[in-house]
Amino acid sequence: MAYVNAMLVCTQAPMVGAVPFLFPPDKVQMTRDVQFSSHGSSSPNGAKPAGGLESFKKAEPLKINLSEVLFSGPETKPLCDQLLNWMSPGSGRLGQMVGGALAVKTKSMNHVNRLPVLTFQMGPPSAGFLYDVMLQSAQISFTRFNRTGIPIRARATLTLKEQPSLLGTLPTNPTSGGLPGRRTYTVTEGEDLVNLARSHYGGTSDWRRLADANGIDDPLRMRPGTTIYLPNPDEFTD
Repeated sequence: MAYVNAMLVCTQAPMVGAVPFLFPPDKVQMTRDVQFSSHGSSSPNGAKPAGGLESFKKAEPLKINLSEVLFSGPETKPLCDQLLNWMSPGSGRLGQMVGGALAVKTKSMNHVNRLPVLTFQMGPPSAGFLYDVMLQSAQISFTRFNRTGIPIRARATLTLKEQPSLLGTLPTNPTSGGLPGRRTYTVTEGEDLVNLARSHYGGTSDWRRLADANGIDDPLRMRPGTTIYLPNPDEFTD
């Protein structure tokens, strides 16, 4: 079996599938925006604060742009179709059958409207990329066909949007003070360790261990912009 440089994988039914990349993308561009509020005395016209301070509110999810992803061979069209199907929940015969059955049972189509969460992996997890993402956009150019008109080569540009998960780039930089397997997280306005434990570990019972791992005395009062460590769940086992 050939070594796979990078791939996208989905484990959520009925959208299960994998798209291996023939070669690494030519370029991986990562972008993150932040939101902040300004504090200080107002200018005479009241339009903008004058000489005020800017306070961090939240960081937007990471956007990952993959340029020049190459597909080649007889699997070119099925792999590109898989990418497009991930952007259209409930598409394809299997998705429509499963989605329709669930809709009859639940009287709801909300599950059909959710994009599946994919795992993007490129290189070894210890030194490369490992993120849970949604496929936000795909631009695909078919550049070669066989004599019957079947595509046998394509180039794609993909935009991925990071989703909250327990993955992340590993290991944590040793100079940060974190243990291997930990991630860092920047606290946003209104967050505390109780709701962080719920969102990252599935329950509130681990807030005290999260506080101990970060040397925090008051878990209910944290300033926006504070960076904390999110230990690997294995560290919480007794």
